[in-house]
Amino acid sequence: MAEETEIQEFSEEPDVDALKADLERCRRNLSYYLDQAEQARDDRMNMWPGKGRYGQKTDPDAFPWQGASDLEPNLINPLIDGDMAILKSALTKGNLIAAPTESGDIGSSKMVTEFMRWRMSSMDEFPREAGVAANYLLEQGICFLGVYFSREVRRVYQPVSIEEIAAMSPELATAIADPDMKESVLEMLQGAFPNLSQKRMNKMLKELRDDGITEIPREKVTKSRPAIRSYELGRDLIVDSNILDLQSARAIYCIHYYSPEQLKERVLTDGFDEDFVDEVIENTTGSMDNTYTQGYAEALGAYMSEAPEQYEGLIKLVTCYRREIDEDGVPVCTVTTFSESSDGYAKKYVMSVDAGEYPFVAITRETISRRLLDSRGYPELLRSYQLAVKTEMDSRRDLASLSTVPPIEYQVGRKPERIGAGSMIPVRRRGEVGFLELPQKSPASMEVEMQIRQLANKLTGRATSPQDEVEANIIRQSMVNNWLHGFSQVLKKMWAMDRAYNQQVWFRVTNNAMGMNLIMDETAVDYDFNLSFNSLNNDEERVIQKLETVGKIMQQYDREGAVKYSVFLRTFLDAIDPNLAGQLIMPTQEATTKEILETSQDIAKISSGQVVNAPPNANAQLRLQVLQQYLQGTEQIPAEDVQQRLTQDEKFRQRMETYQQQLQFQLTQQTNSVIGALGTAPGNVPASAA
Repeated sequence: MAEETEIQEFSEEPDVDALKADLERCRRNLSYYLDQAEQARDDRMNMWPGKGRYGQKTDPDAFPWQGASDLEPNLINPLIDGDMAILKSALTKGNLIAAPTESGDIGSSKMVTEFMRWRMSSMDEFPREAGVAANYLLEQGICFLGVYFSREVRRVYQPVSIEEIAAMSPELATAIADPDMKESVLEMLQGAFPNLSQKRMNKMLKELRDDGITEIPREKVTKSRPAIRSYELGRDLIVDSNILDLQSARAIYCIHYYSPEQLKERVLTDGFDEDFVDEVIENTTGSMDNTYTQGYAEALGAYMSEAPEQYEGLIKLVTCYRREIDEDGVPVCTVTTFSESSDGYAKKYVMSVDAGEYPFVAITRETISRRLLDSRGYPELLRSYQLAVKTEMDSRRDLASLSTVPPIEYQVGRKPERIGAGSMIPVRRRGEVGFLELPQKSPASMEVEMQIRQLANKLTGRATSPQDEVEANIIRQSMVNNWLHGFSQVLKKMWAMDRAYNQQVWFRVTNNAMGMNLIMDETAVDYDFNLSFNSLNNDEERVIQKLETVGKIMQQYDREGAVKYSVFLRTFLDAIDPNLAGQLIMPTQEATTKEILETSQDIAKISSGQVVNAPPNANAQLRLQVLQQYLQGTEQIPAEDVQQRLTQDEKFRQRMETYQQQLQFQLTQQTNSVIGALGTAPGNVPASAA
């Protein structure tokens, strides 16, 4: 106990033995939660000890008899799947706002908002990891998300000529050309390319002298961006069980599995200790990891032991994130990677991002106490309901089996040879052989099952009647809010990663093929990222009804013309299909230019002798203005020729008047619609506000 309360002071060399001991202590403290997690998974997947195949009990001592019904109730899994879809939809369709923490950053907040929307869509793993996190949240009541910076470097061969070498280093080029300076050239190449083997440098020198060109291994950055990963408590992430908040934990341990090739690459790209990597590759590759399932497997016997977790060809490493105090009294977050099967460690460093905070976010489904791990998942809440449903289903099926082939009564020593359709049973007198009287079928069994399923729906925020519709929506909205609040913290950590490691990012703007550059020096400030989503927005019909009501209210009560109808139209189309707005709605300037060009084309057609009709739903007022400008010309160049033609060419004048009258009629129709709403002709001054 004394060791647990010691100050964790920073040191360059980690105490790996102390880390292993603390890891084992945390793992023991999590044993209860690990058993709960396994039980929750089995409840969801309809797994239980002694489960028989094909929905029948195969154990000779099974209750009520061997071959009795053993159906899967499937109560919990559909509820989790449905809410998983809602949470993922809330994440992709939610409204994202980057709120600046200082007034001077208001101008850049819109750009940062667009950038973070693009960043989420550019992360290939984002939908998958979000789905895994939603699964953990609903199944176990809690999920953990880690944010890290992913920088992938690949080694590729790049051609280089003797001329390029001469431009960079004339001395090296001269030495290459001199056959007597081989040793000097190799030393110079070794200094320029320290990671190359002697064989590769000899080959490069020979190719440069013979052909004047060779290939040099270069490192190419293929990925440089934040990334996220979901962690499962106990399996992937181990933390002390008594924490109230994830950031208050003294240490967080993450389990990762690597192939030998990946570890060799980490030596070059991440600075892993080469001797440590060679040792763990030789001693731990392919060992079975049973630390997670051991406790629950013992409880269930042979059932769980049939599926051990094999990691053939992989190496298990532990990464410890630990809060330590440096010599100046400043808290720092250190990261140490080690193996439980080795005495050394791969690397230790101090995180430079997020002011020593852990790069993890915990999201809970509910808050029933201050303890973080007290949150419950759906299986824990609905376990008894699922068992009750299974009981009703099995009882009906067993009764149907008894009704199909009831037990047969016969005299002792005179068992019928064959039972079934068309069989012949010899008897001395009627009544010697007969079916056992069956119990009456309960007509309420199906109703009981439906009521239990209805209760499960109500507990998980699904409306079961008009009376509880509001309450159900509040329950579901609370779940969505918890989920989005957690991802708001994830986005904040992602922004900190981008700001620390990327000086400039080119990104594509939403609903726009063009892109723009984001220079981090200009926007290198903190933002509060807010994600919001109305759970009712998944009901398209209801959303459309709501928007139609809003449209009528705006049309009736917009006294000062303050309503942005173009924004309303985009919102309406987004509710139907998010892709339609970008495809169907043009920017205002583009729409104005289009009307002017189309009107000019119509005038040209009229001048050539064609009878042109005004298009329906056109901007009649703008088109009339363009037509009037054509008829009048400009102050510098009056349209005298047009006026003369109108006077002399009667057909031209009729075609022009037809087009003009059609546009004027459209304006009149718009005015009539306003008169219909007001009851009188509209005035030229808006009414006074109350």
